Amino acid sequence: MHPDGVTVRPARGDLLVAAVVLALFGYALFRLSFALHYRWDWSTIPRYLLRWDARTGHYVPNLLLSGLFTTVRLTLWGGLVALLVGTAVGCARAAPPLFLRLSGRAYVECVRNIPELVFIFIFYFFIASQVMPYLGVDDLVARAGPRATAVLTLLFGDPAMLDSFLPAALAIGLFEAAAVGEIVRAGIQSVPRGQIEAAKALGLRRWPIARRIVAPQAMGRILPPLAGQLIALVKDSSLAAIISVPELSFQASQVANATRGMFETWFSVGGFYFVICFSLSMLFARLERNRRAKGQSRG
Repeated sequence: MHPDGVTVRPARGDLLVAAVVLALFGYALFRLSFALHYRWDWSTIPRYLLRWDARTGHYVPNLLLSGLFTTVRLTLWGGLVALLVGTAVGCARAAPPLFLRLSGRAYVECVRNIPELVFIFIFYFFIASQVMPYLGVDDLVARAGPRATAVLTLLFGDPAMLDSFLPAALAIGLFEAAAVGEIVRAGIQSVPRGQIEAAKALGLRRWPIARRIVAPQAMGRILPPLAGQLIALVKDSSLAAIISVPELSFQASQVANATRGMFETWFSVGGFYFVICFSLSMLFARLERNRRAKGQSRG
């Protein structure tokens, strides 16, 4: 269904492309099964999703499911850091003072012109390794009671991995903040300058102009690219595996090495990532349709 309510039917070209993709996928499976003499064994995957815990008497998440939860936590915390820092950087890039514009541009250019893998390494080994001991994270975890430990586990996963999880979430968030900053800057600067000048002529100050004129129009323009950036962050969170954060890709490599089921494991992991990203895509598309519908009803 088109956002305007018009039913859209797939064209012949779309059906042809879908048929070609399915044919290529089937051929790849044929090559794996017969040409490479690969024996598929999916029975190992459920065992690494849940396991029976004799101490609690319940099923608990095993490697793959716990890695999936860690990926979700990395996405949420990294996305929060990216949104806060990126919004500040974007506003600085569009601000009148020269110092703020230069500071925002320096951050964006320094971060986005470095590969994310290198950025995570630099942040973890040269910055976080010096800062984390002063924060006393290990002492905090050691002194935490049962309730505090449960809260830390819910928010950050295994408390023993907190000294790796926090730097990873911060590094991913700070890297994505450069892209978010450019999105925010473009949204702010897309508001016609004439509207701002007219508001100044009417006697409005800078803050009311930003809140009543610039922000509502810029928000509608930056939401779609922000949604795409969040989906990219879900996939980029897999880079946290290089500093031994037990997210989904890291746990998948452990399972693949233990079971020798390389294709089953990585196909399953790809399916997990697809479900998360596709669900987010559908959610943001629905929010965008609702926003447009409200805008049309007001108009």
